[in-house]
This record gives sequence, C-alpha cells and structure tokens, in this order.
Amino acid sequence: MSQSKLIFLFAVLVLCSTSVLGFSSPQLKIRQDTSLNIFGGLKGAFANEEMGAKKNEGLSNGPNYNENVTVNGKPVPGAVVGQKITVVAGRARVKIPVNCQKGDCGTCMVNVNGKKVKACQTALGAGKCAIKTL
Repeated sequence: MSQSKLIFLFAVLVLCSTSVLGFSSPQLKIRQDTSLNIFGGLKGAFANEEMGAKKNEGLSNGPNYNENVTVNGKPVPGAVVGQKITVVAGRARVKIPVNCQKGDCGTCMVNVNGKKVKACQTALGAGKCAIKTL
C-alpha cells in the first residue's frame, strides 16, 4: 500500500476510536430558528440612557400659509409663503413660461401687485398678493 493510503486509514481509525474510547467531540446543538441574532448582544446597550420625551420630527410650527393670493383672478388655496411664484401659479393651473430658471431671460415676467417681477426668482410674500400674467 502507498503511504498516503496508510495515512488516510490511520486518520479514519483515530476518528472512529475516539468515540469508542470516551474521547468524543462535543455534540453540536441544532438551531430551530432562522434568526442570525447578530445584534442580540446590543439588546441592552442603551438601557441606561435617558433620552427624554420624543419630539415631533416634522416641522415644529408648520408652513406659513398665505390665503390672500390670486392668479389672474383665481384664488389659490394653500399657497405657502416663500414659494416661488411659478409654483404658486401652477397650483392655480396657470402656466408661466420659464426658460432659464435664473432670471436672465425675462420670459417669466408677471405683475405682482402692479409691479413687474421675474416669477422664477421671486418668492411669495406674506401679505395680499395679486399675480397677473403678461
């Protein structure tokens, strides 16, 4: 017989005889659940932390609405102060042409309370606002 076959047979004999002679390997426990329990050790990691009361994660005071806005005579409910006039006009289903979004081209000119402004750059104010397209 070759030397490799003898080594293999010796290894098999040693493994078989260890359980017979009382030298058995520990029995493996078979898990019945499928969870990996990766973070099980961190379960109580923050138990002693005092976090205080949970605060509302949304806006603290909510948006500031302006209910005195009209676009070409149509009232715009729910217009938010600080929105661009193009967005407010879109809520009233009035299309304002916009090309550059920077105020360079002037295609978005509208009248706001009698003054000509660029709708893509101008934010809605808090007071009465009458927007008229040109």
